[in-house]
Amino acid sequence: MNHTSRSASGTSEKAFIRKLKEKLLLLKPNLASAILPTIVVTLVFFLNYFCFGMDNTMIAPFVTLSFLRFRNISNHYECMCKTWLIYIIMTLLAFVAVINLPLCIIVNAVALFWLAYTLIDEYNPTNYFPAGMALIFFQIAPAHTLQALGIRLLALSASLGIVLAFVIVLFRKKGSHNPVCSYILEGLANCEAQLSAYRKYNMQALEKLHHELCVINKKICDEIYTYNRASIRLAGRINWYCRYVALFQVINYFTTKTFDMEDYIKISSILNRFSRQFETARPTSDYKRLNFKNDALSLKAFRFRFAMRLVLVVTPCLTFAYLTNWENSYWLVISVFFMMIPVTEFTKQRISQRVTGTMLGIILCFLLFSLFQDLPGRFLVMTLANFMIYASNSYGVTVIYITCSALAMQSLDASVSIMLLQRLGYTVLGGIITLLANHFVFPIRTRKEMVILIGRLNALQRQLTALSPESCPDPDKRQYIMDGLIIKSYMLMKRLQTYHSWLPPEQQNDAFVLYEQKYMTFMGEYLEGHLLESIPLS
Repeated sequence: MNHTSRSASGTSEKAFIRKLKEKLLLLKPNLASAILPTIVVTLVFFLNYFCFGMDNTMIAPFVTLSFLRFRNISNHYECMCKTWLIYIIMTLLAFVAVINLPLCIIVNAVALFWLAYTLIDEYNPTNYFPAGMALIFFQIAPAHTLQALGIRLLALSASLGIVLAFVIVLFRKKGSHNPVCSYILEGLANCEAQLSAYRKYNMQALEKLHHELCVINKKICDEIYTYNRASIRLAGRINWYCRYVALFQVINYFTTKTFDMEDYIKISSILNRFSRQFETARPTSDYKRLNFKNDALSLKAFRFRFAMRLVLVVTPCLTFAYLTNWENSYWLVISVFFMMIPVTEFTKQRISQRVTGTMLGIILCFLLFSLFQDLPGRFLVMTLANFMIYASNSYGVTVIYITCSALAMQSLDASVSIMLLQRLGYTVLGGIITLLANHFVFPIRTRKEMVILIGRLNALQRQLTALSPESCPDPDKRQYIMDGLIIKSYMLMKRLQTYHSWLPPEQQNDAFVLYEQKYMTFMGEYLEGHLLESIPLS
């Protein structure tokens, strides 16, 4: 073996070891972060089990998913109110859907389209899961009478009351500090370091700092976007901080150029003024909520295509479960719903993870259920499985524990082996249905979606360019429009970067990187020439 062959072999082995380590890190559980959601899901389960009946214990999983979202955003109380209203709507729709066959078809089709088209967006295409779970779960154990419906609504409200209590305690412990302020402080410190490196022309340090500031800006945009999406009020103070997104983009733009003392003095002055303003200003709550309304219906639109796919595939599955009334037939609906992710290219991976995780979960269930056959034992299995669900970092591993948790309480009065085979059978059938649907029913392909997003970014660029005192004389309205366009630009670019990273290595090219650099350069030039001059820095 010559030296070149040995070198290639060594490189290949190192790459294999690196990939193996990455996969093992995904399997490593995050135990500390799992404690709080496990306590929440357990308390909600037992509250419903003892106070509202076994049929309402299925509220626990999706309410806990909502808790995980609430604890990571600053606008958690308004988000909770919106979520409660959505769950109430899902409860009522599920109640109507099981009255007869026509209503089953019509109500589920309308509900699924509304969920996907309204709750989903190009920036967070998974935030429809909890509401969808509520719609499906409440048809697994339906409320057939008004009294049962009233009990279910009370159970749902009480469950969210537990979540509210935990959110209050959690944020009192953390304090009421706005996370956007923390990100801005990090960004201001980064800008100081950038100016120092810029004066010394330390390109290696600048490259690292540029990347870090881009990440900070994306976090700020994420927080502002999430706050506005969750907001019930028409105004708030968080949009005042949009100006710092502009500042950080301008700093990144200036420090990529060849050192110029005049530029250095100019940008240092701007940074000092913004830093003083951040320390002394107290934004009021009268900044108008940014508008992130969905675009008009279009066959090419991401939300419309996925909504139609859900309607055309999940509605027949729900109808099948309603008509047959076979034991556990709704498992088919659950399998299809969770495997039907929007982007087509990841379908095989998702199905493989779901089927493999279910098979391993069934094996684990068979072993555990033979040891723990009584009710307290099954409670223990369910609680431990829930803990591992929230500790897992891999979807495939999570499915193993989801299988254990879901089956722990259902197998007390049933043949364990038959029930486990049903679970596997419905999962495999759901995988086949999903694979076909994601490829042939309104598919969403990564490269085509990237082209659409680039078109939308170009449209935002034209809107920014056209915005001027002549086209919009009111400075407050002009600032409001500009803030919205800036946040949308960052959110779309972030999604575009995600799509690009999903492409196979052989399909990734420099054209996208050049487009990203060109767009960010435009943003820097535009904001330096227009936005900073229009912001009052008193």
